[in-house]
Amino acid sequence: MSAPLVVVSAGTYHLPFNRLSEWMQSWLEDTDGVRVVMQHGPSVAVVGAENVDILPYTELLELCRQATAVVLQGGAGAVMDMRALGIVPIVVPRIPGDGEVVDDHQLVFSAEMEALGILRRALTSEDLTAQLDRALSHVRAEEKPSEIATPGAEVVRRLLEQPIRRAPWYAFLPRLLRSGSAILSSRLRR
Repeated sequence: MSAPLVVVSAGTYHLPFNRLSEWMQSWLEDTDGVRVVMQHGPSVAVVGAENVDILPYTELLELCRQATAVVLQGGAGAVMDMRALGIVPIVVPRIPGDGEVVDDHQLVFSAEMEALGILRRALTSEDLTAQLDRALSHVRAEEKPSEIATPGAEVVRRLLEQPIRRAPWYAFLPRLLRSGSAILSSRLRR
């Protein structure tokens, strides 16, 4: 039996995410029998992990498919990639203030996505350790959804199935008048 695989991606953002590397280093020092592949970008490498600056996209996705646990920074692209694969990742959002990111968008995004069940957020080293330990012990195996819930999907499906109703001709008059006056005024300026 091969060692459980944990895939970690600090993303490809140009700013380092050393906090994630430090948390993974701390966890790995206390954990035996696990393989960690760390895409660290400009962040520090993790001793004991298979460190790569940037993995080719298809290779990263294939490793994530094979992983027991996936840990990501809080970028929307990576989270949506995992969603497409049916993986609920552990997300450590970058925070402003230590040069990790310019604003709090990852905190906001990850909070919203966690509320929808799309990811599990780790805001502290202890959170990350607990979630990784839980994933490796398979305690939460029964919680892994075969299909990720998508609130509102049924409503969107019904809306898309409805025939398109054309607006009455007079609904276009305000836009026609705005466009016509803009064209006329640009021609008069010449």
